[in-house]
Amino acid sequence: MQIWRQKFQQSEIDIVVLRLSVIILFFVFGNTKWFEFEVEGLKPIIANSWLTFLYDLLGFHNTSYVLGVVETIAYVSLAVGFSRPKIGLLGSFLVFATAIVTVSLLPQLGFNGFIFKDILLIGMALVLFKYDLNRAYPIQ
Repeated sequence: MQIWRQKFQQSEIDIVVLRLSVIILFFVFGNTKWFEFEVEGLKPIIANSWLTFLYDLLGFHNTSYVLGVVETIAYVSLAVGFSRPKIGLLGSFLVFATAIVTVSLLPQLGFNGFIFKDILLIGMALVLFKYDLNRAYPIQ
């Protein structure tokens, strides 16, 4: 039992599972942005928040597509980050930024569990960012 505990403690399974979890989440949500149901689902969230300027600037569909592109860049960067930590930093930053923007909607929209979950993404992004930062730029 002690050997298993030590192997677990020395492993990076926590980071691998965390990274894969965020990749899967952003893969799913990023890819839904290309479909009409997601365009419609975003309307009440964006139209009733400070992000409404995006609709004026880009329209409904293009706003959804831009969000999809950002989320796609995030999950692809995180996936590449398994072997190239500097690229992983970009993915972690994008996850952090999108989560901060989403959480900033809470005061205007009231409690929303779908948005509230992004608080977890902020923590996940910071853990991955620190991990990749240490891999890309080790302290001498």
